[in-house]
Amino acid sequence: MPRVLTLDKSLSVLELVFSKRDGIGTRDLAGQLKVNVATAHNIARTFCLRGYLRQDPDTKVFYPGIRLMLMGRHPSYLRSLSLSASSIIDDLAKKLNESVMLASIDHGHILNLKYVPSRQALRAQESEDMSSHSYCTAVGKILLASLSDSELDSYLHHTPLQRLTPHTLCTPQLVKDELRKVKSQGYAETRDEFCEGLSAVAVPVRDPWGNIVASVGASAPSVRLQKTSQLDHALNELRRAANEIELHWTNAQSTPGEKAKRRTTKDLAAQ
Repeated sequence: MPRVLTLDKSLSVLELVFSKRDGIGTRDLAGQLKVNVATAHNIARTFCLRGYLRQDPDTKVFYPGIRLMLMGRHPSYLRSLSLSASSIIDDLAKKLNESVMLASIDHGHILNLKYVPSRQALRAQESEDMSSHSYCTAVGKILLASLSDSELDSYLHHTPLQRLTPHTLCTPQLVKDELRKVKSQGYAETRDEFCEGLSAVAVPVRDPWGNIVASVGASAPSVRLQKTSQLDHALNELRRAANEIELHWTNAQSTPGEKAKRRTTKDLAAQ
């Protein structure tokens, strides 16, 4: 039993550090997990020696290590997300009667994981790799807004910002201003930015620790998505679907004990 408890504490340390984008110090680790400082420090330092965590030599704050980040990007990661969300996306497309997409970001590439075109005659078609024009799509804006400053700068440096329509945001500063707005309001929208007459709205999909891992969005001719009531209806359905995807994806990969532990860690991260 003591070994099981030690393993449980160790995994809790790992999960809590992973949930803190700005890192976390030993005392905060100990306080939030209700263990003594020496125990928290010893566990975290062991993970540092194995490469799963790293500690800033000046501030002594712990961050996820490269080994943990590489393991988190296992090849089955996006496939499991896509499979978990597939039926939910199908149902959402039927409810909205518009084109619906699930997209994710992987090593700087924004990928179309699942796309259900509208059954109506006037509709849009999306490519599998959206990286070159993600800055003027709703799902793309959600994912770009989730990047760190350095990751976003790298994306903007390597991606030519083309003026596809008179409404396209085609300078780095305009894109950054828009992404700050997206972060603040919790959703993204476009109107005639990627294509004249096409509008879209999207919301984030988060992992159990609150990190954005995907976005789900709906696109439609602007005439069908121009009223406040139409936009609000689409947003409500998208948020409901995103929440369902989050629950389904987590539950599909967890035992009951793991589900409880992830909920506890997520609650701690929100404090």
